[in-house]
Amino acid sequence: MNKHTKKWSSALLAVGILAGVAVIPVSYIEAASTKQQATSQQPGISIQWNGKTLATKGVQVNGSTLIPVAALRDSLGIPMSFDSKTATYTVGSGYNKLYIMPSSFDDPYVNINGISTRSMDAKQIAGKLYIPMSLLKDYLGIDAQWNAAQKTVTLSKSQLNPITIASQSLPASSNAKVSYKIKYPQISGSQLGPEAQQAINSVLKKHAEGVLAAGKKMMAEGEATTERPYEFGNDFAIAYNKDGILSVIMQDYSYTGGAHGMTARKGCTFSLADGKLLQLSDVLKANPQYKQFLNNDLKKKNDALQAGEGFGKFKELAADQNFYVTNSGVTVVFDLYDYAPYAYGIPEFTYSFAQLLPQGGKPFAGQNE
Repeated sequence: MNKHTKKWSSALLAVGILAGVAVIPVSYIEAASTKQQATSQQPGISIQWNGKTLATKGVQVNGSTLIPVAALRDSLGIPMSFDSKTATYTVGSGYNKLYIMPSSFDDPYVNINGISTRSMDAKQIAGKLYIPMSLLKDYLGIDAQWNAAQKTVTLSKSQLNPITIASQSLPASSNAKVSYKIKYPQISGSQLGPEAQQAINSVLKKHAEGVLAAGKKMMAEGEATTERPYEFGNDFAIAYNKDGILSVIMQDYSYTGGAHGMTARKGCTFSLADGKLLQLSDVLKANPQYKQFLNNDLKKKNDALQAGEGFGKFKELAADQNFYVTNSGVTVVFDLYDYAPYAYGIPEFTYSFAQLLPQGGKPFAGQNE
């Protein structure tokens, strides 16, 4: 997370977090002060893990199934820590880490490696912290199946691709006037062909190199000062790592003075079989009519965001449309200011595979063979 994000999120931190505690304070997870909101809540959701029913219960809020954070630590054995300086919980380890910043007057702020999408949310309910089931499925390597009839969530470890994902950093000299923090993932694995590995790693590294080059260019042309230093950085999250497919979210940040910085989000989805960078048409090959559906639906949604602000109207998907894939489906991404004011954030819209594919149709048809 860049320092501007930290400053913004610090204003949202909960009152009453125990200062000076180096690990998660159990008392806060179980009894944090909370602000109740008007929601449709269904309590008593059973949680099963490795064939056992847990003592802790989940809840449903407005149709979203939420899992108590305490259960991740106590029953699933997911590592957690607590930073008393920033009042931030860290959940998980490895290439994806979930950060939760509670608030005494709003819902907690949640991100994965500094990346906060519209599908990420959390709740403080009756003194407990909860995160949505989708976060477990999409980013923490936990499969989650919801049985509506039995009001039960069944959790299990995901069968991930047998690859290693390491975070790398590009060397760049920072000083009092500029900060560079450029990261990118690199993959390896005995079952990954050398040509495919090189192709994937080359795309990811080139993206990071482009961020650094753009930052140095803006630094050379700008007027950075020690009072208002420039910042250039990025991070990544692994959104899908199953079935021979790897989908990576790359998020870039730049601050060159002014009221706020700029953030760009880029999805890169690969076939591990040959290292091919997939297009949306490759993912949704089983539905030749997907463009018509998405164009119609995205026009309605993007036009609804504008509220008379004078932005351009959505016409159709780009040939190289920006997107990423999660277990929840396909998320179509647009840039800041494309169709909405800055305050709205990055416009992105998630569609389940059931919405996009015919019954029995599978995503990535022919790509992972």
